[in-house]
Amino acid sequence: MNTHKFKFILMLVLGLVFPFTSCKDYLDVNVNPNQSSTSRIDLQLSGAIVGTSIGIGQRIFPELGVWCQYQTGGPGVALSDWDQNKLSASECDELFRELYRSSSNLNYIINKSTELNYIAIAKILRANNFHICADVFGDIPYTEALSGDIEDGSILHPRFESAKDVVYPAIESELLEAIDLISRGDVFIHPGADDLIYHGDMELWNKFAHSLLLKVYLRQGAAGQAKAAALYTSDDQFILSNDEAAKVSFPGGSAGSNPFWNTAKSSALGNYYVATTTMMDYLNATQDPRLDAFFDPTPAGAHAALYPGDIQSQPLTATFSSPAGAKDPTGGLLFSPTAPVFLISAWESNLLLAEAAARGWIAADADALYADAVHANFDYAGLDATAADDYLAAGGAINASNKIKSIAIQKWVCMNGTQPIESWIETRRLDSPATPIFASPGGLFKSPTSNSLGVGIYPSILPYSENEQSLNQNFPGQNALTDKVFWDN
Repeated sequence: MNTHKFKFILMLVLGLVFPFTSCKDYLDVNVNPNQSSTSRIDLQLSGAIVGTSIGIGQRIFPELGVWCQYQTGGPGVALSDWDQNKLSASECDELFRELYRSSSNLNYIINKSTELNYIAIAKILRANNFHICADVFGDIPYTEALSGDIEDGSILHPRFESAKDVVYPAIESELLEAIDLISRGDVFIHPGADDLIYHGDMELWNKFAHSLLLKVYLRQGAAGQAKAAALYTSDDQFILSNDEAAKVSFPGGSAGSNPFWNTAKSSALGNYYVATTTMMDYLNATQDPRLDAFFDPTPAGAHAALYPGDIQSQPLTATFSSPAGAKDPTGGLLFSPTAPVFLISAWESNLLLAEAAARGWIAADADALYADAVHANFDYAGLDATAADDYLAAGGAINASNKIKSIAIQKWVCMNGTQPIESWIETRRLDSPATPIFASPGGLFKSPTSNSLGVGIYPSILPYSENEQSLNQNFPGQNALTDKVFWDN
């Protein structure tokens, strides 16, 4: 996108995204008869996309990176709560607020517009927002959540509904409706610069919808098998390459920068995180060349990692590898003003297809899709196809006797520094005591030095937003960090 266009769109949508001051705003935007009740759908779309990128790409982004054991707190800052497997409800305010607020923008498009392509995009993005909330919080407000207007019933205290029985089926319906709308939308207006993801390319929005729907079916478990088989006709329906990824890109500088870069640089927090022994030991064990792409070496030119949460036992002079670009004034691969916020990446989509194929749900080549995911991630990391092929022939080869485990671990590796929310979701979904991969005994994760939950116990859900707890009279009670969402076995 042209930098000037991006800056113009960003400045226009700031008025849509930032004037609200409380999480309750998505509940109480009642109609004022003295003000216009109409708005431009292009600004509503841009505002929603910016809000979603902030929600998943700013405050919660580094915290779940710690829980995925990509990074841990290093020298210069006191041991954080999340390094001790703690998390206060207030830390989730931004994620909950921004995803519901942006869904309110999308709701306006769905309810007020007659443009099929805009409605389809709004349905896809709203489904994406609710699926994230259900996967990290469990049961959430859904049916009544966006009904604060007088014309919608002035529901200021929406009830919480079952993620399994209400939210997931509704997301599925939303995505199927969007796919149908796209098939009928040729004669309708296509978005342009206001679409900060695909710039109006409805074929790519269709791929996004299919990839997200496949993810929904996989998380439904056995209940999703027949539906996944019915959805799939070929790989080409889905996001396959990096230029098809669903992401919000940023030009950097005054035209707009990655939200975590903005936050971390203003507080020097970007210099705080260092590589964990969990991730670095695995990359070394598999001779993965992405080690040098994911992490910058110490001033001595070598790589050094820290056991999760163990900074208090280290000398003040200790140095460790940091996420790529963390200490660079202009950024790097992972920590950068131009780093995109991913909704679905090419490596994720290929691995979703690989998982469905490995489970026998679709007639596709799991090994080839696994290799395509690795190639896409290597390409993003600046590594060539030969390096990917060498890795796939050695430490990165798929385990023929346990393909699901290989796929799960590859998701975790590929999402390092780019998709911590999705990685944390998948490390919970694909791990179990019967098949330990990450948090179960015998898995890759290491119990932090100071683990508030007890040795070998890890968080499995986020606490509900503090503002939601305070303002919603139908609040059902706070999650314990060891509670589970419906697909977590």
